[in-house]
Amino acid sequence: MEEDPGRLTSIERLEAWLRTRTKVGNVERSKILLIISIVVYGVVFSTLTVLRYYAFRTRAWDLGIFTQSFWTTSNAGKFFYYTCELVVNPSGSFFGVHFSPILFLVLPFYWVLQTPETLLVIQAFIMALAAVPIFKLANEYAGGRTVGLLFSTAYLIYPATQYVNWYDFHVEAFIPLFSAYALYYLTKEKWPKYFLFIFLLLMCQEQTAFITFFIGIYIAWKYRSRIISAIKQKRFSGNEVTVPIVTMIISVVWYSFTLWQRNTFFPINPATMSGFLGSGNFSILGAKDPLQIPLLIIFRPLNALQALTYDGLIKLAYLGLLFGPLVLFSFKSPSALIPTIPWFGFSLLSQTLAHHMLGHQYEAFVVSFIFAAAIFGLRKDLVRKPQHRNTANSIKKIAAFSLAFFVLFAPFCLVQTIFFPNFTTIQRNGHDRALTEVINMVPSNGSILTVDHIFPQVSNRIDAYVVPVIWLNTTVQNLVIDFVNGTANKVDYILVDNQTDPVATSLVLSLLETKPQFTLVESRDNGEILLFRRHSV
Repeated sequence: MEEDPGRLTSIERLEAWLRTRTKVGNVERSKILLIISIVVYGVVFSTLTVLRYYAFRTRAWDLGIFTQSFWTTSNAGKFFYYTCELVVNPSGSFFGVHFSPILFLVLPFYWVLQTPETLLVIQAFIMALAAVPIFKLANEYAGGRTVGLLFSTAYLIYPATQYVNWYDFHVEAFIPLFSAYALYYLTKEKWPKYFLFIFLLLMCQEQTAFITFFIGIYIAWKYRSRIISAIKQKRFSGNEVTVPIVTMIISVVWYSFTLWQRNTFFPINPATMSGFLGSGNFSILGAKDPLQIPLLIIFRPLNALQALTYDGLIKLAYLGLLFGPLVLFSFKSPSALIPTIPWFGFSLLSQTLAHHMLGHQYEAFVVSFIFAAAIFGLRKDLVRKPQHRNTANSIKKIAAFSLAFFVLFAPFCLVQTIFFPNFTTIQRNGHDRALTEVINMVPSNGSILTVDHIFPQVSNRIDAYVVPVIWLNTTVQNLVIDFVNGTANKVDYILVDNQTDPVATSLVLSLLETKPQFTLVESRDNGEILLFRRHSV
């Protein structure tokens, strides 16, 4: 007997509507809505981040680094060569800092249209595509298409997702997509596809080996009863035993290989190794290398507690911004958060604000796991309380909180614009227009030394350089000054902007006092923008 449609709940009616296939293309409405949401996100964030680039809100670290790396690989026969960190990374290859073979997948797209905008558009759509495995996971494990669209939309309006996208271009943008698919195929126990995405995840960056290692731990915990049973039966060839072990072994071998290739082919300047490893981030804990963190937590628990409480309120707010949009549902399935342990162990013990505050690429390490845990948490609720009313209430809560956090904390919302105008604005002002005109005075093949926010605009050449202010006021400050001085001796143009980067501008101007071969050829905006040219040019 057919069920009376009048007795169907709103969720069931919506589910039936989403399940209906269109007359054109025979595609489910749910999939059409998913595609539309992905395209809208991709177009919106492509537009916003490109406008941000035009407004000089991107930086050498990291859009300039990647633009120059792709350009030199495509045009100069160099292996992802860039100049921003030659003081630290003398080889100039990006692989000296991060092992990221995933860049080879991006290279053909960049080769077709060699501009920074290409990278920003690619990143927007890669970030958006992670909504697909999140939809699939929620659809199949937490209540159907309605819940699937809820979580995929929540992901797209999630502040952490958008901030990863907002801040320049990074290989971390691939992590949510690959990790979400790895989790999906793990749950489906489709192991060949699972390992495919584990390898893609490892290709993003050497640190992802820590994530995959803890995914192996999560699998072992997830199938612990089956593993115990297999051990009792002396049956060690089953997937429940081999998959987590192989995952962890691959992770260790991969990470060891990344260190070997860096030390062998792209060694770091020994004088800058402490800064490269970020020992300053953990002076309270006393870690000289992030690898020391687990042992120091054990042997220096009071230091660990002190480090944990450093910026304590900010760290609590950080966790609230990550877990709040999903109404803490992630904590209802805490085992799914096991792969987040490496990042949270690092970020919550760090003294560096960027590691526990939205606005950077780092949240890409944990986004997909937070969503997967929330999906599994909702599933547990449905198993315990299968009434449709409970499902509807949970959906309404997640929808309401996700929307509220989006309105309040999205990078382009009114609140963020008020408190962080320099970071969130995409509008060009008179200073920006003047700066663009001055940049256009430099030949496209002219060698140039400039400052952080200008570098991305001139990074499509092999001999563009930036003043590495991030290394000033450190133990290698003298090396930085020597590098800037030596670079100034070999470039044809020097362009500085005192309004935006007074520290770098002051350093360059002090060095130019001893370089009569340079002449001031253009001054704009009351002397804030200064372009110098070598006499022989």
